[in-house]
Amino acid sequence: MSLWLCLRFPLLPLECLPPDTERAVAVVESQRVIAANELALSAGIKPGQSSTTARALIEDGELKLLSRDRNRETQAIEQLLCWAYGFTPTLEAWHDNTLQLEVGSCLKLYRDVNRLNDILKRKLVYRGFTVASGLGPNRWTAWLLSHSNKEGHTNNRRSTEDGENKRVELAAIPLRILLSIPGNDFQQSVERLEKAGIKKLGQLLDLPPSNIAQRCGKSLYQWLQALTATNDRLATDFLPPQQFKDSLWFGFEIRHSNELQPAMEQLLESLEGFLASAQLTTTTINWHMLRAQGGFQTLTVRSSEAHRSVERWLKLSVLQLEHYSLEENIEGLSLDVSEMQQEVMTETDLFGDSRSNESLYSLIDRLRARLGLQAVQYLDLREAHLPEFSQLLTQEQPATAPLRAYPGQRPFWLLEEPHPVRAWNDQLFWNGPLELIYGPERIEDNWWEQPISRDYYVARTEEGQPIWVFQNRHNQRWYVQGVLP
Repeated sequence: MSLWLCLRFPLLPLECLPPDTERAVAVVESQRVIAANELALSAGIKPGQSSTTARALIEDGELKLLSRDRNRETQAIEQLLCWAYGFTPTLEAWHDNTLQLEVGSCLKLYRDVNRLNDILKRKLVYRGFTVASGLGPNRWTAWLLSHSNKEGHTNNRRSTEDGENKRVELAAIPLRILLSIPGNDFQQSVERLEKAGIKKLGQLLDLPPSNIAQRCGKSLYQWLQALTATNDRLATDFLPPQQFKDSLWFGFEIRHSNELQPAMEQLLESLEGFLASAQLTTTTINWHMLRAQGGFQTLTVRSSEAHRSVERWLKLSVLQLEHYSLEENIEGLSLDVSEMQQEVMTETDLFGDSRSNESLYSLIDRLRARLGLQAVQYLDLREAHLPEFSQLLTQEQPATAPLRAYPGQRPFWLLEEPHPVRAWNDQLFWNGPLELIYGPERIEDNWWEQPISRDYYVARTEEGQPIWVFQNRHNQRWYVQGVLP
Protein backbone atom coordinates (compact mmCIF):
# COMPACT_ATOMS: atom_id res chain seq x y z
CA MET A 1 0.00 0.00 0.00
CA SER A 2 1.39 3.39 -1.02
CA LEU A 3 1.41 6.49 1.18
CA TRP A 4 1.50 9.91 -0.48
CA LEU A 5 2.35 13.24 1.11
CA CYS A 6 0.92 16.22 -0.74
CA LEU A 7 2.72 19.56 -0.30
CA ARG A 8 0.55 22.34 -1.71
CA PHE A 9 1.77 25.94 -1.91
CA PRO A 10 -1.33 28.17 -2.00
CA LEU A 11 0.70 31.41 -2.01
CA LEU A 12 3.24 30.31 -4.62
CA PRO A 13 2.50 33.26 -7.00
CA LEU A 14 3.55 35.61 -4.17
CA GLU A 15 6.26 33.56 -2.45
CA CYS A 16 8.19 32.72 -5.64
CA LEU A 17 9.01 36.45 -5.96
CA PRO A 18 11.62 38.38 -3.92
CA PRO A 19 9.89 39.30 -0.65
CA ASP A 20 9.12 42.88 0.34
CA THR A 21 8.47 43.22 4.09
CA GLU A 22 8.14 47.01 4.08
CA ARG A 23 5.17 47.47 1.73
CA ALA A 24 1.81 45.86 1.01
CA VAL A 25 2.21 43.51 -1.97
CA ALA A 26 -0.47 41.84 -4.07
CA VAL A 27 -0.13 39.59 -7.12
CA VAL A 28 -2.73 40.11 -9.83
CA GLU A 29 -3.81 38.14 -12.87
CA SER A 30 -6.48 39.34 -15.32
CA GLN A 31 -6.95 42.42 -13.10
CA ARG A 32 -7.85 40.24 -10.09
CA VAL A 33 -5.87 39.75 -6.87
CA ILE A 34 -4.77 36.11 -6.48
CA ALA A 35 -2.38 36.47 -3.52
CA ALA A 36 -1.34 39.14 -1.01
CA ASN A 37 1.17 39.51 1.83
CA GLU A 38 0.29 40.20 5.47
CA LEU A 39 0.43 44.00 5.13
CA ALA A 40 -2.00 43.91 2.21
CA LEU A 41 -4.36 41.48 3.94
CA SER A 42 -4.44 43.62 7.10
CA ALA A 43 -5.48 46.61 4.94
CA GLY A 44 -8.50 44.69 3.64
CA ILE A 45 -7.17 43.37 0.35
CA LYS A 46 -8.42 39.85 -0.39
CA PRO A 47 -7.95 37.33 -3.21
CA GLY A 48 -10.64 37.80 -5.84
CA GLN A 49 -10.83 41.59 -5.52
CA SER A 50 -10.19 43.73 -8.55
CA SER A 51 -6.95 45.66 -8.81
CA THR A 52 -9.01 48.87 -8.75
CA THR A 53 -10.51 47.94 -5.37
CA ALA A 54 -7.05 47.07 -4.05
CA ARG A 55 -5.72 50.51 -5.06
CA ALA A 56 -8.68 52.18 -3.39
CA LEU A 57 -7.91 50.48 -0.07
CA ILE A 58 -4.28 51.60 0.14
CA GLU A 59 -2.76 54.95 -0.75
CA ASP A 60 -0.58 55.29 -3.82
CA GLY A 61 3.03 54.39 -3.11
CA GLU A 62 2.12 52.11 -0.22
CA LEU A 63 0.84 49.26 -2.42
CA LYS A 64 2.92 47.22 -4.84
CA LEU A 65 0.86 45.37 -7.46
CA LEU A 66 2.80 42.66 -9.29
CA SER A 67 1.72 40.69 -12.35
CA ARG A 68 1.70 36.94 -11.95
CA ASP A 69 4.95 35.39 -13.19
CA ARG A 70 4.30 31.79 -14.18
CA ASN A 71 7.92 31.27 -15.24
CA ARG A 72 9.07 32.06 -11.71
CA GLU A 73 6.46 29.72 -10.30
CA THR A 74 7.73 26.93 -12.54
CA GLN A 75 11.33 27.63 -11.51
CA ALA A 76 10.34 27.55 -7.84
CA ILE A 77 8.58 24.18 -8.25
CA GLU A 78 11.60 22.77 -10.11
CA GLN A 79 13.90 23.90 -7.29
CA LEU A 80 11.57 22.38 -4.71
CA LEU A 81 11.56 19.10 -6.67
CA CYS A 82 15.37 18.95 -6.48
CA TRP A 83 15.20 19.79 -2.77
CA ALA A 84 12.53 17.14 -2.04
CA TYR A 85 14.52 14.56 -4.06
CA GLY A 86 16.85 14.44 -1.07
CA PHE A 87 14.00 12.83 0.93
CA THR A 88 12.44 10.40 -1.55
CA PRO A 89 13.17 9.34 -5.15
CA THR A 90 9.46 8.95 -5.98
CA LEU A 91 7.88 12.36 -6.45
CA GLU A 92 6.36 14.65 -9.07
CA ALA A 93 5.09 18.18 -9.64
CA TRP A 94 1.28 18.34 -9.58
CA HIS A 95 -1.28 20.98 -10.56
CA ASP A 96 1.18 23.90 -10.97
CA ASN A 97 1.56 24.60 -7.22
CA THR A 98 1.90 21.16 -5.64
CA LEU A 99 4.47 18.44 -4.98
CA GLN A 100 3.41 14.84 -4.48
CA LEU A 101 5.88 12.68 -2.50
CA GLU A 102 5.55 8.93 -2.06
CA VAL A 103 6.83 8.50 1.51
CA GLY A 104 5.70 4.98 2.38
CA SER A 105 8.99 3.54 1.11
CA CYS A 106 11.20 5.79 3.27
CA LEU A 107 9.39 5.69 6.64
CA LYS A 108 12.02 3.38 8.17
CA LEU A 109 14.66 6.02 7.50
CA TYR A 110 12.64 8.77 9.23
CA ARG A 111 11.03 6.40 11.78
CA ASP A 112 7.49 7.72 11.23
CA VAL A 113 5.53 9.98 8.94
CA ASN A 114 4.98 12.66 11.60
CA ARG A 115 8.71 13.18 12.06
CA LEU A 116 9.20 13.44 8.30
CA ASN A 117 6.29 15.86 8.08
CA ASP A 118 7.80 18.06 10.79
CA ILE A 119 11.19 18.11 9.06
CA LEU A 120 9.71 19.08 5.71
CA LYS A 121 7.46 21.76 7.20
CA ARG A 122 10.30 23.35 9.21
CA LYS A 123 12.57 23.51 6.19
CA LEU A 124 9.85 24.90 3.93
CA VAL A 125 8.99 27.64 6.42
CA TYR A 126 12.68 28.62 6.52
CA ARG A 127 12.65 28.77 2.73
CA GLY A 128 9.74 31.24 2.91
CA PHE A 129 6.91 29.02 1.70
CA THR A 130 3.42 28.62 3.12
CA VAL A 131 2.49 24.95 2.82
CA ALA A 132 -0.71 22.96 3.26
CA SER A 133 -0.25 19.21 3.35
CA GLY A 134 -2.22 15.99 3.44
CA LEU A 135 -1.51 12.26 3.65
CA GLY A 136 -3.34 9.56 1.78
CA PRO A 137 -3.04 6.20 0.00
CA ASN A 138 -3.19 7.98 -3.36
CA ARG A 139 -2.40 11.40 -4.76
CA TRP A 140 -6.00 12.56 -5.08
CA THR A 141 -6.80 11.76 -1.45
CA ALA A 142 -3.63 13.48 -0.25
CA TRP A 143 -4.42 16.57 -2.34
CA LEU A 144 -8.00 16.82 -1.04
CA LEU A 145 -6.86 16.36 2.57
CA SER A 146 -4.48 19.30 2.11
CA HIS A 147 -7.68 21.39 1.87
CA SER A 148 -9.24 19.91 5.02
CA ASN A 149 -7.21 22.12 7.38
CA LYS A 150 -6.15 25.74 7.50
CA GLU A 151 -3.70 26.97 4.90
CA GLY A 152 -0.12 26.75 6.08
CA HIS A 153 -0.76 24.01 8.65
CA THR A 154 0.30 20.45 8.11
CA ASN A 155 -2.18 17.64 8.58
CA ASN A 156 -0.05 15.67 11.04
CA ARG A 157 -2.47 13.44 12.83
CA ARG A 158 -1.70 9.74 12.94
CA SER A 159 -5.39 9.04 12.32
CA THR A 160 -4.92 10.06 8.69
CA GLU A 161 -3.25 6.70 8.17
CA ASP A 162 -6.53 5.00 9.04
CA GLY A 163 -8.93 4.65 6.11
CA GLU A 164 -12.09 5.35 8.13
CA ASN A 165 -10.76 8.61 9.54
CA LYS A 166 -9.66 9.73 6.10
CA ARG A 167 -13.19 9.21 4.90
CA VAL A 168 -14.49 11.39 7.74
CA GLU A 169 -12.10 14.20 6.81
CA LEU A 170 -12.92 13.89 3.12
CA ALA A 171 -16.64 13.98 3.89
CA ALA A 172 -16.44 17.53 5.25
CA ILE A 173 -14.78 18.98 2.12
CA PRO A 174 -17.12 21.08 -0.07
CA LEU A 175 -17.99 19.49 -3.37
CA ARG A 176 -17.03 22.68 -5.21
CA ILE A 177 -13.37 21.84 -4.56
CA LEU A 178 -13.62 19.75 -7.71
CA LEU A 179 -13.94 22.95 -9.77
CA SER A 180 -10.43 24.02 -8.66
CA ILE A 181 -8.86 20.99 -10.35
CA PRO A 182 -6.96 22.29 -13.40
CA GLY A 183 -8.56 21.21 -16.66
CA ASN A 184 -11.64 19.70 -14.99
CA ASP A 185 -14.94 19.20 -16.79
CA PHE A 186 -17.03 18.79 -13.64
CA GLN A 187 -18.96 22.07 -13.79
CA GLN A 188 -22.29 20.61 -14.99
CA SER A 189 -21.97 17.55 -12.74
CA VAL A 190 -21.33 19.65 -9.62
CA GLU A 191 -24.26 21.98 -10.39
CA ARG A 192 -26.56 19.01 -10.96
CA LEU A 193 -25.45 17.39 -7.67
CA GLU A 194 -25.87 20.65 -5.71
CA LYS A 195 -29.43 21.03 -7.00
CA ALA A 196 -30.06 17.54 -5.62
CA GLY A 197 -28.78 18.67 -2.21
CA ILE A 198 -25.34 17.06 -2.47
CA LYS A 199 -22.88 19.76 -1.42
CA LYS A 200 -20.23 17.81 0.50
CA LEU A 201 -17.79 15.23 -0.81
CA GLY A 202 -18.98 12.75 1.80
CA GLN A 203 -22.50 12.86 0.39
CA LEU A 204 -21.11 12.06 -3.05
CA LEU A 205 -19.07 9.15 -1.71
CA ASP A 206 -22.19 7.68 -0.08
CA LEU A 207 -23.94 7.34 -3.44
CA PRO A 208 -23.79 3.97 -5.25
CA PRO A 209 -21.10 4.09 -7.97
CA SER A 210 -23.63 3.04 -10.61
CA ASN A 211 -25.84 6.04 -9.77
CA ILE A 212 -22.87 8.40 -10.07
CA ALA A 213 -22.02 7.06 -13.50
CA GLN A 214 -25.62 7.51 -14.65
CA ARG A 215 -26.13 11.01 -13.16
CA CYS A 216 -22.71 12.58 -13.69
CA GLY A 217 -21.04 10.74 -16.52
CA LYS A 218 -17.93 8.67 -16.98
CA SER A 219 -15.26 11.29 -16.13
CA LEU A 220 -16.49 11.94 -12.58
CA TYR A 221 -17.02 8.23 -12.02
CA GLN A 222 -13.40 7.47 -13.05
CA TRP A 223 -12.14 10.29 -10.84
CA LEU A 224 -13.95 8.80 -7.83
CA GLN A 225 -12.40 5.41 -8.64
CA ALA A 226 -8.93 7.04 -8.47
CA LEU A 227 -9.90 8.82 -5.24
CA THR A 228 -10.82 5.58 -3.49
CA ALA A 229 -7.84 3.56 -4.81
CA THR A 230 -5.63 1.98 -2.13
CA ASN A 231 -2.55 1.76 -4.31
CA ASP A 232 -1.07 4.52 -6.45
CA ARG A 233 2.32 4.08 -8.08
CA LEU A 234 4.30 6.21 -10.52
CA ALA A 235 5.56 4.40 -13.60
CA THR A 236 9.11 5.72 -13.06
CA ASP A 237 11.02 7.50 -10.32
CA PHE A 238 11.87 11.17 -10.60
CA LEU A 239 14.79 11.77 -12.98
CA PRO A 240 16.95 14.53 -11.49
CA PRO A 241 18.28 17.26 -13.79
CA GLN A 242 21.93 17.45 -14.83
CA GLN A 243 22.31 20.75 -12.95
CA PHE A 244 21.44 21.64 -9.36
CA LYS A 245 20.14 25.13 -8.65
CA ASP A 246 18.44 26.42 -5.52
CA SER A 247 17.95 29.85 -3.99
CA LEU A 248 16.74 31.67 -0.87
CA TRP A 249 15.51 35.24 -0.45
CA PHE A 250 16.02 37.17 2.79
CA GLY A 251 13.52 40.02 2.49
CA PHE A 252 16.19 42.53 3.55
CA GLU A 253 19.57 43.76 2.31
CA ILE A 254 22.66 41.77 3.33
CA ARG A 255 25.41 44.10 4.49
CA HIS A 256 27.96 41.67 5.97
CA SER A 257 29.17 38.37 4.54
CA ASN A 258 28.66 36.51 7.83
CA GLU A 259 24.90 37.07 7.42
CA LEU A 260 25.03 34.64 4.48
CA GLN A 261 26.25 31.65 6.50
CA PRO A 262 22.87 30.27 7.75
CA ALA A 263 21.46 30.42 4.22
CA MET A 264 24.60 28.81 2.83
CA GLU A 265 24.22 25.92 5.26
CA GLN A 266 20.58 25.42 4.28
CA LEU A 267 21.38 25.39 0.57
CA LEU A 268 24.33 23.04 1.08
CA GLU A 269 22.09 20.63 2.99
CA SER A 270 19.72 20.70 0.02
CA LEU A 271 22.65 20.02 -2.32
CA GLU A 272 23.91 17.17 -0.14
CA GLY A 273 20.51 15.46 -0.17
CA PHE A 274 20.24 15.85 -3.95
CA LEU A 275 23.75 14.49 -4.61
CA ALA A 276 23.38 11.63 -2.12
CA SER A 277 20.14 10.47 -3.75
CA ALA A 278 21.76 10.55 -7.20
CA GLN A 279 25.09 9.09 -5.88
CA LEU A 280 27.00 12.09 -7.22
CA THR A 281 29.77 14.38 -5.96
CA THR A 282 31.26 17.65 -7.16
CA THR A 283 34.50 19.63 -7.08
CA THR A 284 33.02 23.07 -7.85
CA ILE A 285 30.09 25.07 -6.49
CA ASN A 286 28.96 28.55 -7.50
CA TRP A 287 27.35 31.03 -5.12
CA HIS A 288 25.28 33.84 -6.66
CA MET A 289 24.47 36.81 -4.44
CA LEU A 290 21.14 38.02 -5.87
CA ARG A 291 19.78 41.54 -6.25
CA ALA A 292 16.04 42.02 -5.95
CA GLN A 293 15.99 44.17 -9.10
CA GLY A 294 17.96 41.61 -11.13
CA GLY A 295 21.62 40.71 -11.56
CA PHE A 296 23.96 38.87 -9.23
CA GLN A 297 27.48 38.67 -7.86
CA THR A 298 29.29 35.30 -8.16
CA LEU A 299 31.67 33.47 -5.83
CA THR A 300 33.14 30.18 -7.10
CA VAL A 301 34.44 27.68 -4.55
CA ARG A 302 36.59 24.70 -5.60
CA SER A 303 37.75 21.57 -3.83
CA SER A 304 40.71 19.33 -4.73
CA GLU A 305 38.55 16.28 -3.96
CA ALA A 306 35.05 15.53 -5.25
CA HIS A 307 32.62 15.30 -2.30
CA ARG A 308 29.26 16.55 -1.02
CA SER A 309 30.08 17.27 2.64
CA VAL A 310 28.08 20.22 3.99
CA GLU A 311 30.70 20.91 6.65
CA ARG A 312 33.64 21.03 4.21
CA TRP A 313 31.88 23.14 1.58
CA LEU A 314 30.66 25.56 4.26
CA LYS A 315 34.15 25.97 5.74
CA LEU A 316 35.66 26.66 2.31
CA SER A 317 32.90 29.12 1.43
CA VAL A 318 33.26 31.01 4.71
CA LEU A 319 37.06 31.21 4.29
CA GLN A 320 36.69 32.71 0.81
CA LEU A 321 34.02 35.12 2.03
CA GLU A 322 36.61 36.64 4.40
CA HIS A 323 38.38 38.11 1.34
CA TYR A 324 35.21 38.87 -0.61
CA SER A 325 33.64 42.29 -0.93
CA LEU A 326 29.83 42.25 -1.07
CA GLU A 327 28.16 44.70 -3.40
CA GLU A 328 25.07 46.73 -2.49
CA ASN A 329 21.43 45.62 -2.71
CA ILE A 330 22.12 41.90 -2.14
CA GLU A 331 18.85 40.34 -0.90
CA GLY A 332 19.09 36.69 -1.98
CA LEU A 333 21.48 33.77 -2.32
CA SER A 334 21.58 31.06 -4.97
CA LEU A 335 23.65 27.86 -5.19
CA ASP A 336 24.43 26.55 -8.67
CA VAL A 337 26.28 23.27 -9.39
CA SER A 338 26.71 22.07 -12.97
CA GLU A 339 29.88 19.95 -12.73
CA MET A 340 28.91 16.65 -11.11
CA GLN A 341 30.46 13.19 -11.27
CA GLN A 342 29.65 9.70 -10.12
CA GLU A 343 30.63 8.95 -6.54
CA VAL A 344 33.78 6.85 -6.14
CA MET A 345 33.46 4.45 -3.24
CA THR A 346 36.55 4.31 -0.99
CA GLU A 347 37.59 1.72 1.55
CA THR A 348 37.47 2.73 5.21
CA ASP A 349 38.78 1.13 8.37
CA LEU A 350 35.94 -0.58 10.21
CA PHE A 351 37.51 0.08 13.61
CA GLY A 352 39.36 3.31 12.82
CA ASP A 353 38.15 6.76 13.80
CA SER A 354 37.96 8.73 10.56
CA ARG A 355 37.17 11.93 12.49
CA SER A 356 40.51 11.97 14.29
CA ASN A 357 42.63 13.04 11.31
CA GLU A 358 42.03 15.76 8.75
CA SER A 359 42.39 14.51 5.18
CA LEU A 360 45.12 15.93 2.96
CA TYR A 361 42.48 17.19 0.51
CA SER A 362 40.68 19.09 3.26
CA LEU A 363 43.93 20.75 4.37
CA ILE A 364 44.81 21.72 0.79
CA ASP A 365 41.34 23.19 0.25
CA ARG A 366 41.53 25.28 3.42
CA LEU A 367 44.99 26.61 2.51
CA ARG A 368 43.86 27.52 -1.00
CA ALA A 369 40.68 29.15 0.28
CA ARG A 370 42.70 31.33 2.67
CA LEU A 371 45.83 31.99 0.56
CA GLY A 372 44.61 31.65 -3.02
CA LEU A 373 44.61 28.90 -5.66
CA GLN A 374 48.23 29.55 -6.71
CA ALA A 375 49.55 29.22 -3.16
CA VAL A 376 49.37 25.41 -3.03
CA GLN A 377 50.78 23.21 -5.81
CA TYR A 378 51.38 19.52 -6.36
CA LEU A 379 54.69 17.90 -7.32
CA ASP A 380 54.13 15.52 -10.22
CA LEU A 381 56.17 13.31 -12.56
CA ARG A 382 56.48 13.47 -16.32
CA GLU A 383 58.21 11.39 -18.96
CA ALA A 384 61.88 12.48 -19.10
CA HIS A 385 65.21 10.64 -18.77
CA LEU A 386 67.07 13.40 -16.97
CA PRO A 387 65.90 13.74 -13.33
CA GLU A 388 65.83 17.56 -13.38
CA PHE A 389 63.25 17.43 -16.18
CA SER A 390 61.16 14.59 -14.74
CA GLN A 391 59.33 16.70 -12.13
CA LEU A 392 56.93 19.63 -12.42
CA LEU A 393 54.70 21.77 -10.24
CA THR A 394 50.99 21.68 -11.04
CA GLN A 395 47.70 22.88 -9.55
CA GLU A 396 45.95 19.68 -10.61
CA GLN A 397 46.02 16.58 -8.45
CA PRO A 398 48.62 14.10 -9.86
CA ALA A 399 47.58 10.71 -11.11
CA THR A 400 47.45 8.08 -8.38
CA ALA A 401 49.84 5.77 -10.27
CA PRO A 402 53.35 6.91 -11.39
CA LEU A 403 53.93 7.41 -15.09
CA ARG A 404 56.60 4.71 -15.09
CA ALA A 405 58.55 2.66 -12.60
CA TYR A 406 62.10 4.03 -12.27
CA PRO A 407 64.91 1.48 -11.94
CA GLY A 408 67.19 1.61 -8.94
CA GLN A 409 66.70 3.97 -6.01
CA ARG A 410 65.66 7.55 -6.75
CA PRO A 411 64.49 10.41 -4.52
CA PHE A 412 61.33 12.39 -5.04
CA TRP A 413 62.94 15.45 -3.46
CA LEU A 414 65.42 16.95 -5.94
CA LEU A 415 67.54 20.02 -5.31
CA GLU A 416 66.76 23.04 -7.44
CA GLU A 417 70.25 22.73 -8.98
CA PRO A 418 72.90 19.99 -8.46
CA HIS A 419 75.42 20.96 -5.75
CA PRO A 420 79.16 20.29 -6.41
CA VAL A 421 80.84 17.55 -4.33
CA ARG A 422 84.56 17.78 -3.52
CA ALA A 423 86.71 14.72 -4.27
CA TRP A 424 90.05 14.24 -2.46
CA ASN A 425 92.21 11.08 -2.41
CA ASP A 426 89.32 8.86 -3.58
CA GLN A 427 87.04 10.32 -0.86
CA LEU A 428 83.94 12.42 -1.52
CA PHE A 429 83.07 15.38 0.76
CA TRP A 430 79.76 17.28 1.06
CA ASN A 431 79.15 18.72 4.53
CA GLY A 432 81.53 16.01 5.68
CA PRO A 433 82.74 12.72 4.18
CA LEU A 434 80.35 10.60 2.08
CA GLU A 435 80.10 6.83 1.77
CA LEU A 436 78.80 5.28 -1.46
CA ILE A 437 76.37 2.49 -0.56
CA TYR A 438 74.50 1.78 -3.81
CA GLY A 439 75.13 2.16 -7.54
CA PRO A 440 75.97 2.98 -10.19
CA GLU A 441 72.88 3.66 -12.33
CA ARG A 442 73.86 5.14 -15.68
CA ILE A 443 71.69 7.78 -17.37
CA GLU A 444 72.53 9.08 -20.85
CA ASP A 445 70.46 11.57 -22.81
CA ASN A 446 70.43 14.62 -25.08
CA TRP A 447 72.84 12.97 -27.52
CA TRP A 448 71.45 15.02 -30.43
CA GLU A 449 72.41 18.38 -28.89
CA GLN A 450 74.79 18.29 -25.92
CA PRO A 451 75.39 14.68 -24.85
CA ILE A 452 74.92 13.96 -21.16
CA SER A 453 76.27 10.85 -19.44
CA ARG A 454 76.07 10.32 -15.67
CA ASP A 455 76.59 7.54 -13.15
CA TYR A 456 74.23 7.86 -10.15
CA TYR A 457 74.89 6.51 -6.64
CA VAL A 458 73.23 6.51 -3.27
CA ALA A 459 75.63 7.95 -0.70
CA ARG A 460 75.38 8.31 3.08
CA THR A 461 76.48 11.31 5.16
CA GLU A 462 78.13 11.16 8.57
CA GLU A 463 74.69 11.62 10.18
CA GLY A 464 73.31 8.64 8.25
CA GLN A 465 71.24 10.67 5.79
CA PRO A 466 71.05 8.99 2.35
CA ILE A 467 71.52 11.37 -0.60
CA TRP A 468 71.60 10.96 -4.38
CA VAL A 469 74.88 11.82 -6.10
CA PHE A 470 76.19 11.45 -9.63
CA GLN A 471 79.49 11.65 -11.51
CA ASN A 472 79.61 13.49 -14.83
CA ARG A 473 81.40 10.98 -17.07
CA HIS A 474 82.62 13.71 -19.41
CA ASN A 475 84.53 15.78 -16.82
CA GLN A 476 84.64 13.25 -13.89
CA ARG A 477 83.13 15.80 -11.43
CA TRP A 478 80.70 14.83 -8.68
CA TYR A 479 77.37 16.45 -7.67
CA VAL A 480 74.53 16.02 -5.18
CA GLN A 481 71.09 16.11 -6.84
CA GLY A 482 68.57 14.85 -4.29
CA VAL A 483 67.75 13.66 -0.77
CA LEU A 484 66.28 10.24 -0.01
CA PRO A 485 64.06 9.39 2.98
